[in-house]
Amino acid sequence: MHNIRFPFFPLAGMMLAGLLLLPPRTAAQESPTRSADRSEEAETAHAAQARTHPQPVFSGQVPLRRSPLSGILTHAVHGYHPYWISDAAADNYRWNLLSHLAYFSYEVDPASGEALTVRNWRTTTVIDRAKTEGVSVLLAVTNFGAANNRTLLTSPAARDTLITRLIGLVQERGANGVSIDFEAVPGDQRENLVTFFSALRTRLDAEIPDAVISTAAPAVDWNSAWDVAALAASVDLFFVMCYDYSWSSSSNAGPVAPIRGMTYNVDRTLRWYLAQGVPQEKLLMGVPYYGYDWPVISSSAGAATKGRGTARTYSAAASSLQNRSRQWSEVFLNPWIAYESSSWQQLWYDDAESLEFKYALVKDLGIAGIGMWALGYDADLPELWDLIERMFTRPAAVNAPPAPSAVAIWPQPLRAGTSAYVRLPAEFTQDGSRRSAVFDLLGRIVAEPLPERLADEIIRFTVPDLSPGVYVLDIGGVRNRIVVTQF
Repeated sequence: MHNIRFPFFPLAGMMLAGLLLLPPRTAAQESPTRSADRSEEAETAHAAQARTHPQPVFSGQVPLRRSPLSGILTHAVHGYHPYWISDAAADNYRWNLLSHLAYFSYEVDPASGEALTVRNWRTTTVIDRAKTEGVSVLLAVTNFGAANNRTLLTSPAARDTLITRLIGLVQERGANGVSIDFEAVPGDQRENLVTFFSALRTRLDAEIPDAVISTAAPAVDWNSAWDVAALAASVDLFFVMCYDYSWSSSSNAGPVAPIRGMTYNVDRTLRWYLAQGVPQEKLLMGVPYYGYDWPVISSSAGAATKGRGTARTYSAAASSLQNRSRQWSEVFLNPWIAYESSSWQQLWYDDAESLEFKYALVKDLGIAGIGMWALGYDADLPELWDLIERMFTRPAAVNAPPAPSAVAIWPQPLRAGTSAYVRLPAEFTQDGSRRSAVFDLLGRIVAEPLPERLADEIIRFTVPDLSPGVYVLDIGGVRNRIVVTQF
């Protein structure tokens, strides 16, 4: 869930209202054998807890550090900026590595749809900065708990009021859309949830063309409240809260976002969404920039807890390594730290090594990208940004000559499985080993055909098996659009 007051979950109550509900703590799994059955009451309590979590302390800011590399994003990167993170913290954001920034949050009065608060939406400079940097800005909307969601979703008047207010606020700041974070939605509101998103889509399309709708979706849909196949008609991006599989009240210490090793894990969660009908291009892996620090009975990995865990931001976890030893769980592919205070403590969190395994899964599954709960939890540390740059950008060669804007490609349109031919400009014909790639219009690599040189200026390749549409063919920096058809 998304912790309203803490860096845990970018989504306010995602906390986990259930594993799959786990939005900034969306997957709360108390142990590897935890049952997938979770009561509505338990989910509501977990979601409510997200709003009262203490704010983790992170290190001070330093001037923005940019990597010497540059490039374009190949995947979406969707970050939540919680209201408790200062505007100054944004100096540390690598804006060229973000596609969407969701400002957290408009807190709903479920009885009326009006805002209990919009925090600093009207005044924060983060929105202006993001717009200047070309990042899409979304207004996050939070409503936590079964009772609150039932109240809101069963009231057409409250739903309509909420949509009207959201449109006004988005227009006021010149933003690009909304991010809906409804956590612990009860199963009896399954149809009403679809109705709400459908109405939101219709109104946005009419009043803010090209508006984006993202939603914080649970790691585990304990209540069968999320008809994701139906919701996909209205939602552009499902930010799946792939965290809180272990959470503050877990009976054993363990990974917050295990890619494997637990009954519920990140891999299983994402495959469930795909199997239920969410298109790959709409699915995001939400990752935690935080961990939990539990009092435990011993130093053994996964020891039983003796009390509630305390949320720690990534920067706090990293700073603790100055006088403690990092350990690695091969079972979960996650780091952890054991140390003695008044008793044994275990801190489980994610770092660049564990996130790299998860980001590789994003590529393997062919999904749209990633997101983090939350921006600012890494303070001024560069390594998590460096990983995003390495995994999800195409580096641009600084010393390469400028690429020509067009090359000759025929026959057009191209048909999958047939031969296509490219005539390169004379200055690009000397290197016979140029790498080739086909990108979709979001900048993601969808195929890497093997070109065959027929003559100094002519290359032939087999058109990959792609869905009909418009793509960009790149051969060693020489690019042009291509149209692929099945006919």
